Amino acid sequence: MNRAWGGALILISCGSLAPLGCGDSEEGAGATSAAFCEKTPAGSAENVRVGCDQRCPGTADCAASSDPTLSAGAAVEDVTPSVDYVVVTVPGGKAHEFNPLGGDVCVKKGSCNASDLTKCVPEDPDKCTWIAGFGAGRAATGNADPTTVRCTVLKQGNTAVGLCAVDNVGWFYNEVEKTREELTAAHPDLELDFLLVGATHVHETQDTMGIWGPTDSRSGVKKSYNALVRQKTVAALAKAYAALKPVNVEFGKSVVDGHIPGTDPGGHKTAAFVSDTRDPVVIDNELRTIRFVRKDDTKTVATLINFSSHPEFAGDENLLTSSDFVHTLRESVENGLDVKDAAGKSLMKRPGVGGVAIFFNGALGGQVGPGKVNHVDFEGNDVPESLERAYNNGRLLSVYAHEALQEGVESLETAALGFRAREIYVGIENGAYHIALAQQLFDREGYFYDTGRELSSDNFPYIRSQVAVIDIGPAELVTLPGEMHAELLLATADGTSALDAPFPFTPAPFSVLNDLKTNPNCGKDGYSKCDDGPPDLAAMDRSKIIDLSRDPKAKYRWAIGLGQDQFGYIVPSYDFKLDAQNPYFEEFSPGEHYEETNSVGKAVQTDVVDPILQLLASPPVVRR
Repeated sequence: MNRAWGGALILISCGSLAPLGCGDSEEGAGATSAAFCEKTPAGSAENVRVGCDQRCPGTADCAASSDPTLSAGAAVEDVTPSVDYVVVTVPGGKAHEFNPLGGDVCVKKGSCNASDLTKCVPEDPDKCTWIAGFGAGRAATGNADPTTVRCTVLKQGNTAVGLCAVDNVGWFYNEVEKTREELTAAHPDLELDFLLVGATHVHETQDTMGIWGPTDSRSGVKKSYNALVRQKTVAALAKAYAALKPVNVEFGKSVVDGHIPGTDPGGHKTAAFVSDTRDPVVIDNELRTIRFVRKDDTKTVATLINFSSHPEFAGDENLLTSSDFVHTLRESVENGLDVKDAAGKSLMKRPGVGGVAIFFNGALGGQVGPGKVNHVDFEGNDVPESLERAYNNGRLLSVYAHEALQEGVESLETAALGFRAREIYVGIENGAYHIALAQQLFDREGYFYDTGRELSSDNFPYIRSQVAVIDIGPAELVTLPGEMHAELLLATADGTSALDAPFPFTPAPFSVLNDLKTNPNCGKDGYSKCDDGPPDLAAMDRSKIIDLSRDPKAKYRWAIGLGQDQFGYIVPSYDFKLDAQNPYFEEFSPGEHYEETNSVGKAVQTDVVDPILQLLASPPVVRR
């Protein structure tokens, strides 16, 4: 098995960094003894440096096997951050908006309070635990529920894959690379051909990226915490590998639209669970599951869950670390659900399936999440913004997960395992990100720019990242290294785009266009403005859709958002709008174009989507 982990394998297999990749097209198309190499790699021009795929099985480093047995193991490790220091605010201050110039201080927990700030001994703000998501200056006061890293290891013949999800806002590719290195060092006999680590994107726990510190110009990352996450990921992988057992595989899916009695007492349909606050409204509201069941005793090893929604239901004023709705979704799948009314009558009951539930987020671009959700509980009572709102949403979603696990399930005695992966380079045009890089808020290396010159529109760095396609029998898992807008992803089996009438991925009650009369996004609260007219849907290039439905043999289409990386919103080119005077720092107006201010640049669709399309078009590694 290969221990070269993607990029290194590409360089070893391809030899020199040839201007047009490596190997000719005839050899690449039919060879099974070396990595497949594109003659003209897609995306950034810098991708010619890594124009080859890591592929398994079917290469010299990962030979195919005649043994069809699929084995799986799983494990969980706790990564809940310590909260030993907290912020004390001056009278009238906002606890979720640290204001050091106004007198707010970071102090040892329990040492003093706001009633007498003279007794407070100020500490370095870096000692506080800064929560990622929303704005800077949210210091945690404690822990509401565990945050974890959860891994499953799958092995078939000579192919071994690790799939991990960690509860944080985002996990850079260089952290994945460090994890691979630490795994090799700590467990030299544990041979994985590929490791995927995806962030669940929770907005309620320790900053792991750097832009949610005490102030806009100070990182919120604690290097010791990131190191802990890597250490715990390695530990979870080792335990999962040691627990490998032959398994059967069950595939399921459910559409989250209120069709299950008792889950939508207000009659809000998909808007009772998730919304999209940027037009066009395109939501992947299918919840998908893959369950691995031990052959010897039929016990669940792991349940993979895939759904698209921002885990920020607790809101920006919550100061307790949490995995948000992901917590109760996983807990209810593992241990069961039993919701009772005030009199003790059961409103919703589902049995748990045991094992380890692992949640992977999906296509989150366009603010897919709680923004316009009608939050009610199982009795139809409004649930105000709070941790309970997050927990309630997770319980509601778990009912659909149970449906996916119990009804219409496809059960197989084994499933073909394989993957294709490619490293890519993505250009960072965003001037705000240039400042963050210069201030070392982002801890990652830049490439292919003049370090002796100021960063600018004609001298900007590239970052190295990775995209992958993972096959598990009839399921195809495509990784997205950020928050992709779903119109770049979704089409029907007959090729109808999400932006083609009758708009197949605009679930009721939403409207696809900025129509003041019918679009719930056009609210009176000013959350979304509808004065810029509808996006020009005809301007989108339909040939650039990843189209998870394109392969009829891949019956279960998975999109793993924030898989291997998180560099912001992957905004489609047709609707990428920048402020003319202060691009990236100011939002384009009129309309809602926040996502562009948190995107690497205008070329992001080309840099990310084109390599994925090329990867999907390359020769398959497994037969379905």
